[in-house]
Amino acid sequence: MGTSLQIRVLNLLSAAGRPLHGREVQEQLNQDREDRLAYTTVLTVLTRLVSTGAVTRRRNGRQYVYRATCRDEVGLAVRKVFTSFGRDAVAHFVDQAYADPALRAELLLAVGGSALLRETF
Repeated sequence: MGTSLQIRVLNLLSAAGRPLHGREVQEQLNQDREDRLAYTTVLTVLTRLVSTGAVTRRRNGRQYVYRATCRDEVGLAVRKVFTSFGRDAVAHFVDQAYADPALRAELLLAVGGSALLRETF
């Protein structure tokens, strides 16, 4: 039940365009699988994604529905770093970008040359 299953669940939720019940996630994951995933396995993955903030959960009747808060594997990685290290991770990243002109240029390019970042760096 590794990260690749978390990524598949996250991708499925991101593509859904609406919150999904755990059973819906399980059914969609099992469409192309011979070795079917148990419902409890899917719920464990969803719970782990909720704990990192990559997925939100809210009650819908007697069950929960789940929605992705990040789009992909990169978003999940960022969430995990932030969950583990909090503001220190963000501060370290900003310090690194400020100190390294090449990294700063890449960051500006990645965010479309944001005026706020140009002023900051």
